[in-house]
Amino acid sequence: MHKIREHCLRQSRVTAVFEDRALSFILAKGATLEDLSDRLANLDRRHNARPVAITVKFASSSRKAGS
Repeated sequence: MHKIREHCLRQSRVTAVFEDRALSFILAKGATLEDLSDRLANLDRRHNARPVAITVKFASSSRKAGS
């Protein structure tokens, strides 16, 4: 189970909050800001609304500081 949690920490996660719901997705490794923008634009079109907030949690390094 530790490996699953560790794996999740090394992925970038995006959460788009709409007035009626929040949607999250994993951002592909190596994705650009253009890729992120395209993905968010698709969400806008699918939900006929713009998000009221967007949170991006970038992947953490697999190494600890000072190692």
